[in-house]
Amino acid sequence: MLHTLWEQLIATTPLEWIGIVTGISGVLLSIKEKLAAWPLFILCYAAYVYISYQYGLKAFMMMNAIFIGISIYGWFKWSQHASDADNDITVSHTPIKHLGIAIALLLLGTAVIGGTLDRLGEAQHPYPDAFATSCGFVAQWMLSRKHVETWIFWIITDLIYVRLLGEQGSLTSVVLFSVFIVLAIKGWNDWRKSMVVPAKATT
Repeated sequence: MLHTLWEQLIATTPLEWIGIVTGISGVLLSIKEKLAAWPLFILCYAAYVYISYQYGLKAFMMMNAIFIGISIYGWFKWSQHASDADNDITVSHTPIKHLGIAIALLLLGTAVIGGTLDRLGEAQHPYPDAFATSCGFVAQWMLSRKHVETWIFWIITDLIYVRLLGEQGSLTSVVLFSVFIVLAIKGWNDWRKSMVVPAKATT
């Protein structure tokens, strides 16, 4: 297994390394609520759009292209409020109404994307793949709004991809998404703590 992982690491292209490094760096910076996370996310997703195109992974390519759009929105949203300290976006829970809408869209996205992949034969596990993709869309939107639940959705997404990519024998991807799970757990803990500290300071 270690020998296979080493061979896959050697075979990793420079563009794939760019996607890996910018992806991990983007998550680390987003945990710290740094604006620089967004251009790194855009670079990461752009790299994977091209990689997906090369490998003929149309669904994965479309997902990353949509992620670029959501990242541009997140960059704009964070930078807009960063210039106004009195109107800054703070970490918060997702409003119940928005959470309900997000879950409804998650289920709808799973049905539509999964059904499409199933008909086109674009994935070996169309519905788990579609669920992970839709979950990722919800997580990315929540991240742009600094909703702490973003990290729960990322953990779910990454766990599914670890399983799916593991079945494909892509050990480097399994390691990468395992790192993302650890970072998402850290993000969940850190963001929840940042919500508690101001409350204690006012008492």
